[in-house]
Order: sequence, then C-alpha cells, then structure tokens
Amino acid sequence: LSQFDSSRWLHNLSALIGAASFVVANINKHGRPVLVHCSDGWDRTPQITTLAEIMLDSYYRTIDGFQTLVQREWIAFGHKFGDRCGHGVGANDPNERSPVFLQWLDCVYQLFI
Repeated sequence: LSQFDSSRWLHNLSALIGAASFVVANINKHGRPVLVHCSDGWDRTPQITTLAEIMLDSYYRTIDGFQTLVQREWIAFGHKFGDRCGHGVGANDPNERSPVFLQWLDCVYQLFI
C-alpha cells in the first residue's frame, strides 16, 4: 500500500479529472473555446481532451462513441502505446515507460462509478 501511496496515482487521477472539468466548465458555462496542449502532446493532451469529450457528449459514453474516441484521439494521433507500456522500440528506456493509457482508463472508470 505504501508503494501505491508513493506513486501518487490518486493525486494524478484527481488532477486529470480536474483539468478535464476545467475544460468542460469553460466550454459549457462560459462558451469559451479551449486549447489543450501539453509539453509534447503525446500523453496529457489526449488524457484531458478525451475525458472532457466524455463529460460533454453522451455519445462518447456509448460503446461506439468510446471506440471512436480511442481510435481518433489515441491511435490516429499516434500515442506511443509500445513505448509507454514497455513493448516498443524504446522499451529499453525506462524514462519512456508510463501508464498513461491505463491512467486514463482509471479516470474513465472513476467518472462512471
């Protein structure tokens, strides 16, 4: 349990859901356009934008919508699944490993429970 606590997993989930909620509030309540771009655009950007899309549009809360979202925002935009999971060309570089997609899936789960 202490390894889990030291990973700050729940803190990171909270930060991601909070960022997505900020996007949603600016779009829904204030009618403002929002630009989301993280340092490299590979990791945090799709996490935040896809969570916001799920919150904003009930279509993305369906199986077809969820599949569309993953295909468009993660696969088509080139998320580094292999590197982040430790199975790609960069698999030998521990700095490339990060559970970005799993973190996002946990956020989606948290939204639905």
